[in-house]
Amino acid sequence: MFSGWREPEALGSTKPATYESVRAALLVSLDFSNLDMDFPRIVHWLSQLAPGDRDRLLGELDAIAATDAIRRDDATYLLDDLGLRRVRWEQL
Repeated sequence: MFSGWREPEALGSTKPATYESVRAALLVSLDFSNLDMDFPRIVHWLSQLAPGDRDRLLGELDAIAATDAIRRDDATYLLDDLGLRRVRWEQL
């Protein structure tokens, strides 16, 4: 029985976030979570990544928004409506 969403262990620990752990958590959020409530957590996860990894992951989200019929609406909502594209990473 599904008892709710759990944050991947690497993101909930003191270990540095990795591209893979943030990607996995982000995909779970797209599939199962309330993006409005998760937005601050998603920004936090992405802010922990190196700029190149963050840009690569944002590019993947952009590709999902453009091509993935199942996740398209949620990815677009996250990027545009909630403003993930407008976050000023250098100021975090």
